[in-house]
Amino acid sequence: MRKADRLFEIIETMRATNKAITAADLSAELNVSERTIYRDIAGLQGQGVPIEGEAGIGYVLRPGFHLPPLMFTLEELEAVVLGARLAGQRGDEALEKAADRVVSKVKSVVPDHMRDRMERVALFAPPTYGQMGAVDLAQVRDCIRNDQKVKIQYRDLNDRISERVIWPVAVAFFAESTLLAAWCELRNDFRHFRIDRITDMDVHQGRFNGGGGKLLKSWEAYVSGRDHE
Repeated sequence: MRKADRLFEIIETMRATNKAITAADLSAELNVSERTIYRDIAGLQGQGVPIEGEAGIGYVLRPGFHLPPLMFTLEELEAVVLGARLAGQRGDEALEKAADRVVSKVKSVVPDHMRDRMERVALFAPPTYGQMGAVDLAQVRDCIRNDQKVKIQYRDLNDRISERVIWPVAVAFFAESTLLAAWCELRNDFRHFRIDRITDMDVHQGRFNGGGGKLLKSWEAYVSGRDHE
């Protein structure tokens, strides 16, 4: 998590409670050390954020503090809400909760008339009907972020089982199935695996070099090329 995001999370966490919150609580919530939390709070106090309290007792955010309102067009708000609804319907449990938090955070900082419009966005996402099988999508997303290889057993259309070591690149959601796009070491090329046909999945010890997004761009070019064939 970037420092700016972490500082925002600290403020939002304090705004959500009327009780003092300790550095230990914030440390557990944000997955950083208590020393980092102490430094962050000191930095926020130095920038004029009205946080009161001290180490060992807890901290509270003085009532009345508001972040500057975010400015969105109506189309941007609709995009935020629709994107969150898509994530909530088609992602894993962690992504669903994250989507709810995104909408709540945006509602908490936009002007009242914008908040009302968010409640009335008439764009909806149908649920996906593909099964997840043995796959933990939260784990897959973590492997994508960290360039972590994955070992899978995959059942093809002829019910043949093969074992693969893959470099996960992206997850694509369709109405009736979810695909895991990856570089396959067995085929030495990009392949797309239906999530419901993965019968077993384990995080591999090895890592791959994603090139800071270059592998993803290569996959996008691969897909684009196939679309034009």
